[in-house]
Amino acid sequence: MVVLFVGTVTVISDIYVAQPILPLLSQSFGVAPSIASLAVSINILALAIALLVYGPISDYKGRKAVMVSSSLMLSIPTFLIAFVQDFCLFLALRAVQGFFAAGIAAIAIAYITEEFHESVKGKALGIYVGAMITSGLFGRLGGGIISAFVGWQSMFIIFGGLNLLGGILLWRFLPDSRRFTANANILSSFKGMAWHFRNTYLVGAFIIAFCLFFTFTGTFTFVTFYLSQPPYNLDTFELSLVFLVYVSGIVSPFAGALSLRHGRQAIIFIGLVTALFGILLSLFQSLSVVVLGLFFLCLGLFITQPAASAMVGDRAGKNYGSASSLYLFFYYFGGSIGAAAPGLIWNLWGWKGVVMMCVLVMMSALTTLLTLCRR
Repeated sequence: MVVLFVGTVTVISDIYVAQPILPLLSQSFGVAPSIASLAVSINILALAIALLVYGPISDYKGRKAVMVSSSLMLSIPTFLIAFVQDFCLFLALRAVQGFFAAGIAAIAIAYITEEFHESVKGKALGIYVGAMITSGLFGRLGGGIISAFVGWQSMFIIFGGLNLLGGILLWRFLPDSRRFTANANILSSFKGMAWHFRNTYLVGAFIIAFCLFFTFTGTFTFVTFYLSQPPYNLDTFELSLVFLVYVSGIVSPFAGALSLRHGRQAIIFIGLVTALFGILLSLFQSLSVVVLGLFFLCLGLFITQPAASAMVGDRAGKNYGSASSLYLFFYYFGGSIGAAAPGLIWNLWGWKGVVMMCVLVMMSALTTLLTLCRR
């Protein structure tokens, strides 16, 4: 679990390093904020699409080989980004990053579900979600602070080295699967993926995942532009510190365990309501209240994620690797759309428009929970 935690952080943090430096990228490449936000959305979109491939492949070839090879390959585009001067090439390499980062994102939950005993599975999933949270904090905070002091190009070189380190650690120390049973062929793995859409609980979980990360990514992408403008005028270093609200992620292991005791749906409901409350708080024109709202948004995400992931494991049956990939596909696809679509609203109505869009999306998640995922 320790190796999986460290390997996840060194790989998944690449997804988030562009978010705190979006105003910096906008200035460096001379592009508008809505265009600069593609540095986040294209990366996440590539990751989401790749998830549909890695899950079935891992059901056929095994978990560890996919995680190790994709982690090592991730270092290549990360190093190369540091030397580009064209924004289109920058975006292309961000997409390649997303493709390779998907390897561990797609497979780790399936690995945990198979290898950990039922009595600790919820807690283990919570710890893994904690690794994803740490990745977000480390990527955003580290990416912003390093860029503020040595430039964004040097920041990508440093993270490329971390990608290499993470892949080596996973290769050397992650135990091989003991309970994995391979599918007869790759075609049966993809057929298993289609089977999951017959399960209303899983479809509901997919929709909730989409809505949750849409809101989260949309909020944190455009709050950097919002807080860099008057009356706040935060610089890159100060914007990075805002992401310390990620410390609320310490609740994830407890949320996973509580969902086993009190029911997945009940914990998911509490998480969604908490996130919705946080979004609405950000409408107040006070920096401290905006940051508090972001804290509650994070808290809601970190309560919901382990419970929703565990619900997928409860309901997926066979081909769990493909079910996990579908869940994460919708999760990250929501994040990709969330990083781009609010840009249209931002151009028209600013921060209030972004918040209202996210509120509508979260209401859709609550409706889905109370209908498709009812007991």
